[in-house]
Amino acid sequence: MMSLGNFNAIAASRGEGLHPKLRELLDRSAASPYSEVAVRYDGMLQAGPSPQSEKGRVSSSQTEPRLIYEARVSQMGKASERA
Repeated sequence: MMSLGNFNAIAASRGEGLHPKLRELLDRSAASPYSEVAVRYDGMLQAGPSPQSEKGRVSSSQTEPRLIYEARVSQMGKASERA
């Protein structure tokens, strides 16, 4: 089976292939041991590693948006129960 790098080299020689910025992003994410798919507070997937994971540290600020979102949903549910 052909690797993505070999496939891209063949395609680039024909004037096709990945955009250079996309190829660079894929190369960086493959090289980073901290890159992973992250689910954001709104349910969307984050494309690429977070800046904190690139530095090798994970802070609580990555979980804070999720907690804020859950608190707001909880408050909205309580308000609708009272009405």
